[in-house]
Amino acid sequence: MIGRGALNVPNLSRVIKYNEPRMPWPQVVELLKKYTRLEKQGDTGLYHVARIKQWLSYLRKEYDEALVVFNEIRTLKTSADIAVAIARY
Repeated sequence: MIGRGALNVPNLSRVIKYNEPRMPWPQVVELLKKYTRLEKQGDTGLYHVARIKQWLSYLRKEYDEALVVFNEIRTLKTSADIAVAIARY
């Protein structure tokens, strides 16, 4: 399944097609920061928070650094709090 693999390695298509190395962790963090700003209108906040945590859970399979971030945000309840935590990386 390439779909879930792309959650583990955001540039998976380029890794497969062009034999590029996986995306460096600082670039992954930038993607996470962008995603935290894309909160869906009308969302109660729970969906977006859950998706960020889920993505970090997938990232932990390829990036050891993701475990540190995940452990920091796993108890947070709002997108704003998660965005602040991720901004520190």
